[in-house]
Amino acid sequence: MTQTPPHGATRVAEDDKRTLWPWLLLAALIAALLVWWLVAALTGDDDADVDTDAAPGTTTTEVTETTEATETTTEADPTDGAPASPTAAAVAVPGAVLVGDLDALAPDVDLSANLDQPVEADTVQVQEVVADEAFYVGPEAGQTILVRLQSFAGGDAPESPFEVEAGDTVSFTGALQQVDDEFLSELRLYDASEELTTGDFYVQVEDITLAQ
Repeated sequence: MTQTPPHGATRVAEDDKRTLWPWLLLAALIAALLVWWLVAALTGDDDADVDTDAAPGTTTTEVTETTEATETTTEADPTDGAPASPTAAAVAVPGAVLVGDLDALAPDVDLSANLDQPVEADTVQVQEVVADEAFYVGPEAGQTILVRLQSFAGGDAPESPFEVEAGDTVSFTGALQQVDDEFLSELRLYDASEELTTGDFYVQVEDITLAQ
């Protein structure tokens, strides 16, 4: 025989269900908010700092560039591109009379900045002898320079023992000098070289040899 529950018990159960579902809904909402908050925290914004002094709505990112200078040291040839020193000893070149890097026998050469500078000549030809201690050297007449030997103070022999003739070949070292009135008076020029005037250049020889 089946017993029918009292009518009052069924009503109490229905009232309990109606009272419980709002709390279940609230719990579900709270759980959803917690999940959303955790996701937002884990995927937070990692962008650059925002300048708080900038105008509203403007984001300013400061970028600092660092340039590292690299110093390169190249070992260069000390003679590469360097101008020849006027006081440096000339390098002998056959047939040339060198004053630094200038050939005194070259046409229209300007020797005015090389006064008193060292001169070196290697196997140049004697063109004309104009005095006991002076003669012209060069490849041809009109392209020559005067060479003067050291005065010889040999007691009873006032003349230099070094003798040359036209056509001989000589090598010598000395210094570039300029002709003045005193030089002209001391040289006792021959008539053949009266064209020599003050302001011209000559080589005062310090050492000379006659080529064989």
